[in-house]
Amino acid sequence: MIGPLEREVKVLFYELLAHYLTISVRVFWSNEEISDSLKVQQMKWLNEIMHRVTSKSRNERLDLRVWSEEDFIKMVRKYIDKCPSIAGDVAWCINSAYEQAVAIKS
Repeated sequence: MIGPLEREVKVLFYELLAHYLTISVRVFWSNEEISDSLKVQQMKWLNEIMHRVTSKSRNERLDLRVWSEEDFIKMVRKYIDKCPSIAGDVAWCINSAYEQAVAIKS
């Protein structure tokens, strides 16, 4: 998806993705229809994804090492598998970040 984008756009994508993931955390913790236990699980796995997103952003910005988007998305899927209820929100975050990054740099 973002592999062919220029480095500057990739960095922006990952910055925006981190931003959108923080929005999802707010959505989860404010949802009164789910248990506190599920909220904790959702926030835990989103936090793991955010941790990797900020690392990926830094790696892209500084061109520190090769970390393919394919490897990155495999990691994201691994965390989604641990808590499937975050899948829809993570997809929204990825799509929103991509659309905004491409629109800004067009």
